[in-house]
Parts: sequence; structure tokens; C-alpha cells
Amino acid sequence: MRSCLFAVAAVAALGLTSRADDAADAKALVEKAIKARGDKPGEQLPALTWKDSGKFTGGGFAMNYTADWAFQGPDKYRFTMNGTFGEAKLTITAVVNGEKAWQSDGKATEEITGDKLEYTKNEVYALWVTGLLPLTTEKGFTLATAKGKDVDGKPTAAVTVAREKRPTITLYFDKATGLLVKTEYTAKDEFQKWKPVLDETFLGDYKEVGGMKVFTKLKVVRDGKTMIETTLSDQKWGAKIDPKAFDKP
Repeated sequence: MRSCLFAVAAVAALGLTSRADDAADAKALVEKAIKARGDKPGEQLPALTWKDSGKFTGGGFAMNYTADWAFQGPDKYRFTMNGTFGEAKLTITAVVNGEKAWQSDGKATEEITGDKLEYTKNEVYALWVTGLLPLTTEKGFTLATAKGKDVDGKPTAAVTVAREKRPTITLYFDKATGLLVKTEYTAKDEFQKWKPVLDETFLGDYKEVGGMKVFTKLKVVRDGKTMIETTLSDQKWGAKIDPKAFDKP
């Protein structure tokens, strides 16, 4: 009996050691990506602002747009999007501030609730994770290595990021450069009655901006169909954002 108990304890200990080693390997991949980008692991993720110009396709329509973004981790963001659908010009502002979120068309503002609120909060969470630095500074994340896949014809190494009450996100890092080139997780699609689908985001065309390597091309593929293709510009790390920017619009 004692020998059996010893064997069980030994197997359990080996399992814990194996998981700890794997978590360390996953963290090393994240830290490599942070360094490749020009940051230092252990630093806090600064506030970010940027612009983008691209095309949105979903819900049976397509629209070219421009947008201004502001993000303050872990749970605040704001964007204002301008576009034209047919002959109609649209301006939409969305704000997330912790557990609250709103959307405005310039004439009326409504609070976001229910499935859409959960979806929106997960979008903000995905932005926070994509920043990578929180994975080295914040508690509550569980990192593990995963099987890589080719992204744009290049091999990657992968890490899964798990956190309580949030979707598990898989990060794919280019093996040659170490840079983050893709993320994916399961999201609920508003245009399919909140059906859970695969959400893939491709990050590319990295350029040096202010000593940092930042991606300037972004493509979102949802449920196998391209939803967003856009070009980013005016990225600013450590931007000064007025706290009122995250108030109800």
C-alpha cells in the first residue's frame, strides 16, 4: 500500500513539474515577443491610441471606414468610426469603461447590455492580452504552449492564455522574428444570433515607430470569412488620454 501511495505521489509531482516547465516555456515565448517589439518584460502596458482605415464586411453589408481609437488596460477603450453605407454617412462611437459600455450614433446613446456587453468586454480583454506586457505583470493568467501553425507561409510557436471568466486566447509568434502575428479565440457573432464562432486576427507589416516595432496591417476573419481589413497609423504608446474619454458619450 505504501509503495502504491508513493508511486501516485511521484506521478503527481512529476505532473506538476511538467506543467510548471511548460508554463515557463510559454512565458519565455511571450517575453521574446515583447523584447522583439522593443519593450521590456515586467513593464506596465501604457495607454495606447491609434487610427485605422479599412473595410468592414458583416451582417449582409460592406462599408469603408476610418476610426480613432484609445485604449487603457485592462478594461477601458473608445473608438469613433466614420463610414458611408450607400448614400448615408455614419458616425458611431463606442465606449467601454469596466462593467459599463455605450454606443452612440451622434443623435442617441444607448447602454450596451446582455450578450453584446459580454462580447464587447471580451473584445477589450483581447486587446489587453494582445499587448503582451500584462501576461508578465498581472496575476490570474495561465499560460501554456500549444501547437503552432503556418501564418502567411511562415512557421509559428503558440501560447494559450487562460483567465477565469474570459475566453482562452491562442497567440501565434513568428519563429524567426518572435513577433506576434496572429491571435484566435471563440467569440459570439452578433450577426448569427450570438453563435460561438472562431475569431482570428492577423497582425502584419511591422514597422518601427518611435523605437517600437508595431503592426500596421490587421485582418479579422470570423467564422472563416473576412470581416475587417485595415491599415493602422499614428500609433502612440504612453499616450495621454483624458479620463473623460471613457465617460458615457
